[in-house]
Parts: sequence; C-alpha cells; structure tokens
Amino acid sequence: GFNTEKKPFGDVRVRRALSLAIDRWQGSQALSKIAFLRGVGGLLRPGYELAATEAELVKYPGLSKDIKKSREEAKKLLKEAGVSDLKFKLLNRNVPMPYTPLGVFLIDQWRQIGLNVEHEQLDTKLYQAALRAGNYEAGVDFNCDFMDEPNLQLIKYISADKSSINYGRYNDRTLDELYEKQIRAPDAKTRYKLIREFEKRALEQAYTVPTLWWHRIIVNWKLVKGWDMSPSHYLGQDLAGVWLDQ
Repeated sequence: GFNTEKKPFGDVRVRRALSLAIDRWQGSQALSKIAFLRGVGGLLRPGYELAATEAELVKYPGLSKDIKKSREEAKKLLKEAGVSDLKFKLLNRNVPMPYTPLGVFLIDQWRQIGLNVEHEQLDTKLYQAALRAGNYEAGVDFNCDFMDEPNLQLIKYISADKSSINYGRYNDRTLDELYEKQIRAPDAKTRYKLIREFEKRALEQAYTVPTLWWHRIIVNWKLVKGWDMSPSHYLGQDLAGVWLDQ
C-alpha cells in the first residue's frame, strides 16, 4: 500500500509504476519454494467464484505476464512524474514469515527499474501504529478474513472516510459507489461484473496493490484427530473437539 498523502505517492503514475515493476508470476514460482506465498490474484482469493480469472487478471496493470513491457512502462511513468531515481522506505513487519521474504522480493523488483528502497522492519505494534497514523511512504499490508465475501474483503479499498482499515488515506467516490452497487446486485452475474469494475478501478489507481496470496500450510501430527484445516487461520481455533488417538 502507498500513503497518498506523502509525495510522490499521491501521483497515480508513481503508484502504478511500482506495481508494474513487480513480476508476480515469476515471484510466485520462486517464493512458493521458500515461503507460504503462492497465489497470483486480484483483490479476492484466487479460485473463489467471484474472483477474477487468470484471463481477466493479466489485463490489469501489474498483472501482465510480459514483465519486460510492464517495466518499460513503469520507467516511462516514473520519468513523466519526474522521479526516475525515486528513493523511499518500505515499511514492513519484523515477522520472518512471510513478511521478510516478500519485502526482500519487492525491493529487488524495484531495483530492476533503477530504484533504491530501504527495508524498514518494525515490531508489530510499532508497524501497525505507523500504518494507522500515516507515518510511512509505502508499506506491506495484509487483508485477511474468515470467509470469502466481497462485502468484507473490499472494505479495505473504499474511501478512508468510510473505512478505518484504508491506510492509503485516499478518498475515491467511484470505488465507494461500485462497492455499494455490488452489495445490492440482484444476481451473481451482475455482482461479478460490478466487482470486476471495482477491481479494475482499484488496480488502475494502485492505491493498494496485491502482491501474492498466502497459501496456508499446516504440518499435522498423525495422532491428532478431530481438527480440519481451513484456508484462514482465523478459523479452527476452538480445540474442544480435538483429541490424540494413540
């Protein structure tokens, strides 16, 4: 995510350039071998019925598989914005997995378009305080819910005066209107179309952009019975029905 109140991140050209520079498809292959980061997706979980298909994803800025073309466009946008040699800090959590490998990956991606980025990893309390107070330029954020539901997962992207978890500090009435319309959509087909419009707008403006989706991996002892893994670590925390079978 980018703090739009900090120059030059109020400029859509800069934000979009930073997203265009990230090779998510190759990054998925590399990072999935060392971290639980794998899925390339938009604002909703890949595989969810209301999420964008791969054919739709590759049309969004930053999600094309032609990284050479994307980085050429990124450099052009930065030059137009007058910040070809942009330097900034990337705020991140000091949690080793998956935040550290993701931060290192992002910095390397931006280095490949000539940028110099410092990795600032803070204790979770300080990290969250910086995001909430706007004391950052760019930062690794997260969005996690207990179920697949656009009404929950898209709140992060609507205007800051409507969402307490919008740390980009921007107001975008187009996104607000599309969000409300998808809530009231009369059928799944109409809702799907509205969500694609919302996603396209969000990724074109690049206030907050997806990197890679978390792929949950749990090592389970064969003697543990009565517990089933879910995609979210917000679920399955009640262990009352779990037992050891010897």
